[in-house]
Amino acid sequence: MVFGLKKIKMNKKIWIALYGVVLLAHLTGIGLESEVLARLTKPHLMVILGFLMWEQTRGIKNRLITVFIAAQFFSWCGDILLMNAVVAPRFFLYGLGAFLVAQLLYSFFFFRVMQKEKIKFSWLLFFPVLIYYSVLISWLAPQLGALKTPVVIYGAIISTMLLLALHMLYMPAVRSGRLFMLGALLFVASDSALAINKFSNPFPSAGLIIMITYGLAQFFLTTGALQYIQRQQSRHSLF
Repeated sequence: MVFGLKKIKMNKKIWIALYGVVLLAHLTGIGLESEVLARLTKPHLMVILGFLMWEQTRGIKNRLITVFIAAQFFSWCGDILLMNAVVAPRFFLYGLGAFLVAQLLYSFFFFRVMQKEKIKFSWLLFFPVLIYYSVLISWLAPQLGALKTPVVIYGAIISTMLLLALHMLYMPAVRSGRLFMLGALLFVASDSALAINKFSNPFPSAGLIIMITYGLAQFFLTTGALQYIQRQQSRHSLF
């Protein structure tokens, strides 16, 4: 039993270390403007996190695991599609659609956690998120053209995800709540930087900033979900 626990912890560290190496390699590819290295490493990011989540939750019966891994899968689809947006612009819209599904799944995950933990809706969290969304969309709207409707819809969905993730600060699992909050904030920061760079004001090192925040966002969301689900399992095993 003890050996098994040690093995699980070791595997977790290996997956995390591997993710760190691949993310660093991807950022290096962006920094050195090596398209080959950047394109070779990016598809592996969500695959590693997906396997981390799957391996660490094997044997646990919890529908939230399926929801979260599905969100990771659609994030992976979004990564692949956006990589090809340079070659075929229509893939940007497809990638946006894939990430929209991912955000809906993340939102559902947080909504279910709110229900399980009996967390009440907070208007104090709602208004800052609404203000940020309104300001960003108002700023970008004149430059969006035909993509205005998809971007506005996606912005509303990811803002909903952020709002629900912020409510995780009220749950008993404080560490998981903080990881969820940080992951959601970084996800919004990454997508905001991408939108500003693409539609409004291109800025230096945009690619690095977008991928640093995105890579950390997905990592924090995954580790937060993993800690929460394992904590739930340990609580139930006591009865």
